[in-house]
Amino acid sequence: MKIAITGATGFIGQYMARGMAEMGHDLRLLVRPGRESALPQIPGGRPVELHHGDLLNKETLRGFLSGVDILLHLASAHDHFTEEQMRAVNIGGTEALLQDAKENAARNFQIWVVSSAVIGAPVYSYYRDSKRVQEKIIRGSGLAWASFRPTLVYGVGDYRHTAPLLRRCAKRSGSIWVPHDGKSKINPVHVEDVVDAVKRFFNFDRGVDCVYELAGPAGIPYNEFLDLTIAAAGGSIRRRNIPKKWADRFIFLKGLFMDTTNDRRASAYFNLHHEHDITNATYELGWKPRTYAEGIREVAQGDWWKDETK
Repeated sequence: MKIAITGATGFIGQYMARGMAEMGHDLRLLVRPGRESALPQIPGGRPVELHHGDLLNKETLRGFLSGVDILLHLASAHDHFTEEQMRAVNIGGTEALLQDAKENAARNFQIWVVSSAVIGAPVYSYYRDSKRVQEKIIRGSGLAWASFRPTLVYGVGDYRHTAPLLRRCAKRSGSIWVPHDGKSKINPVHVEDVVDAVKRFFNFDRGVDCVYELAGPAGIPYNEFLDLTIAAAGGSIRRRNIPKKWADRFIFLKGLFMDTTNDRRASAYFNLHHEHDITNATYELGWKPRTYAEGIREVAQGDWWKDETK
């Protein structure tokens, strides 16, 4: 099949591009000018077609999906961008891709969205809101589609989240302070398991639109999440908890002098369970994600995460 991929220079996108190449698919990757060095190394030297363009520039996307069977849409602007940027990329960019697909893609074209966004999470996030709108636009496009929703993806090569966490947990002294009692549950998923779910979807009857939550086999308390990471990194740092009443008082006092919106959202995050129903993926696809205990031990091997310059 001819598969186009957006976001192939990102952490998940690099794994996805390699995974699709390993399956024997022909790839066309959307890459912004100047980002060529961040493209993944494709195994076996398999040739890859590049399309230089930007989701912020509709004209540069023309022809990107010409003759393409499936678009794996991973590119997105996350919470560290402004709301205007998130709206332009996540919504406007998707609308431009859908238009190009209707004009140029293969007859039975499908769009598969891979978004590290928990669409139904109760804690407010404009990023999640923009992804909800994105999914509604795709649902109403008349094109066949599927949505994969991984949460808290980790793995080798993740220099934005996994590497800094491992370095912090590897310290020989000090403390990591956790708001509240640390009993709220999260559900990390290994990046290779995300790719595995998408691979398995090729063998599933895709006649109907599908949504898959992708997470670990079970939620784990945040305290356990940190303890497992400290053990994997070989650190001696201590994990400590801040009682909710003291966290709330700190936020209140801070709020007398400055905006505490982010602090209040963070506090709410640590007071909610973030567990996810992965039944669709396990039942329909036969998907079996690894536990965080197993995955973080694998990820912490080697020295890749110790370089603070990356």
